[in-house]
Amino acid sequence: MSKFEHPDNNYTLQVKQLIEEVYPKDDRLDSVYSDARQYFAEASAQQSALAELQKQLTRAEQQKKGQAKAEQLRKQIKDLSASHDDGRYQRIERLHSVASQLISLCEGESFEDTQMLSSKFLGTLMLITRGPERNFASLHQRLKPLYKAVLALRLVDKVHDMDVQDNRYLRYLKDSVLRFKGDREHHEKWQEEVAIPIISCALLQDIGLQSPEALSILHGEDNKLDEFRVLDEPTRKQLLKINFTQTLEYLKNGMGMPRYIGNDKAERDRFVQRHTALNGFMQTLMKDTYLSKNGVGELIKIPQIYASIVLSTKPDFSRKNLPKGYVFIEQLAKKGALNAELAKAFVQIVGYFPLGFGVTYIPRNEKGIDREQYECAIVTRLNPPHPAEPVGRPVTRNLSYISSGSDEVIKKSSNLFFPANRKKLMRIGRERLMEIMGQLSGNFSPEAVDDLIPSCWEPADYFSFKKNQNLWNKAR
Repeated sequence: MSKFEHPDNNYTLQVKQLIEEVYPKDDRLDSVYSDARQYFAEASAQQSALAELQKQLTRAEQQKKGQAKAEQLRKQIKDLSASHDDGRYQRIERLHSVASQLISLCEGESFEDTQMLSSKFLGTLMLITRGPERNFASLHQRLKPLYKAVLALRLVDKVHDMDVQDNRYLRYLKDSVLRFKGDREHHEKWQEEVAIPIISCALLQDIGLQSPEALSILHGEDNKLDEFRVLDEPTRKQLLKINFTQTLEYLKNGMGMPRYIGNDKAERDRFVQRHTALNGFMQTLMKDTYLSKNGVGELIKIPQIYASIVLSTKPDFSRKNLPKGYVFIEQLAKKGALNAELAKAFVQIVGYFPLGFGVTYIPRNEKGIDREQYECAIVTRLNPPHPAEPVGRPVTRNLSYISSGSDEVIKKSSNLFFPANRKKLMRIGRERLMEIMGQLSGNFSPEAVDDLIPSCWEPADYFSFKKNQNLWNKAR
């Protein structure tokens, strides 16, 4: 396929635009992350200026002839506080706008529609990265916040099926699926009290890394270090501590109470009461993501662990390792480091093969007999019937690419990711394998045939064509 970029369809454009609004490639653009960098850069000076004005005011108030000076200082303090609040309101409004856009892209009228739209969003994120090419680490870093936000929402929906009587936070979230009953009040309550706080915490979980302290460790004092290098243990722990304290500082002081618009005192009191409770919930959620004391933080922690594997920034990243993402979740659950029930529910959601993963498989004829070839598919659905058997959209037929079709379950006995199935193809002969590879790969070399019974394939080039981006449309 051509390596030139092709225009995207409307949905892919919306996803890419949302990425820019959260964590753009150009850090000079307005975004959730640039808001945080600006806050951290200015907060210390602003706090120092306010403290100094307060000292001067105290001295002026103690002097008999200092009342005019005191009045002037009070105005300066008021103006500085108003400027701080204006900045907070703008940051909150941007974050809420992003959360609302994300909800519109991954939420439907029913549970089933929501699963499909979430699959579409997560799959699109995965398909716009080409794996370990060029500056993949930087792109993966920018994709992670939105990726884990959607997974966190889908994990929250699973709470409905769990016994959470002993956990007041999870119990509070249990009724989130009632929004699908067509009740507008339930939907608005879910959006304001569940979805936006969960999305906000997922997007801001590592926002403390935008603080000057963290950036100096990541980039070095001279800004020449690779931020994705492997850190030694003491430095890694120091960075984690900075991220934790600065993220909570940002959530508490950089964000805080949204702007109330109106003149009704009773309504304002209710507004303050509601958002005080919501901010308390978000702070508990964020703290628990790091400390794991209340069990609610794992709604974000589990997606974060998974995202760190499927969107890894490590130099040894390989697409072939993506189906192992679930393994780490299961291992941590067995050790008691994660809630076993939530971990199990999460694996049921994502399966072994991530959305957007390129599956290769052996097709069968009408009699159910393996054919002497393989085809390519892309994983397109959450909640596979069995974790090892993803639901995917076949994108080749008789070794030629196609742009329409319908989803099907890729059986474990056909999936070339599993070595036993690759051995089946070895029996069909070297010449036939060379023919297959020549048809599906323009840069194929005959010498590589022994290595090219592929356990998976790279679908990014296929997806870069606008006509191939309708993977979630019904078959035509």
